[in-house]
Amino acid sequence: MKKIFVLIIVLAVGFTSCKKTAIDIETATTNNNGSAVATNLNNDLLLKLVNEKRAAGCNCGATIMPPVAVLTWNNLLAAAALAHSKDMNANNYFDHNSQNGKNPGDRITAAGYKWTAYGENIAAGQPTEQIVFDAWINSEGHCKNIMNANFKEMGAAKDGKYWTQEFGRQ
Repeated sequence: MKKIFVLIIVLAVGFTSCKKTAIDIETATTNNNGSAVATNLNNDLLLKLVNEKRAAGCNCGATIMPPVAVLTWNNLLAAAALAHSKDMNANNYFDHNSQNGKNPGDRITAAGYKWTAYGENIAAGQPTEQIVFDAWINSEGHCKNIMNANFKEMGAAKDGKYWTQEFGRQ
């Protein structure tokens, strides 16, 4: 009887430890002051999709893009992406330039990222990382950002229906 009771407790603990938590869905990152920022997306999955395409090379419209080095995730770029997605969501607009005239470079700098090169992709309405990635890779300009060999790091975030992906090189 004791063995069955112990087995039931072990199985119950095992099942509860497999349960997904909010952190699995909304991956946390930190901004330039060290506080947590929820990107509202699966950082690892989006970075994996980008890096698989960069490693393989692809055609961006009529432009052949050879394989390039993979990117690393950067929390400062993710914080800049989140700020822009939140701004677009709160103010119901869709543009690389915010309504106060700030461009991606301004936002990335404000997040604390010291860039020598940057790029930005935005999207609206896609429900998953795979679908937003597919939309970006099928758009010549967005695809060229993903495949740009000058970029070494990436961060991204989503708020509401708005996605922002920031690229940079320090």
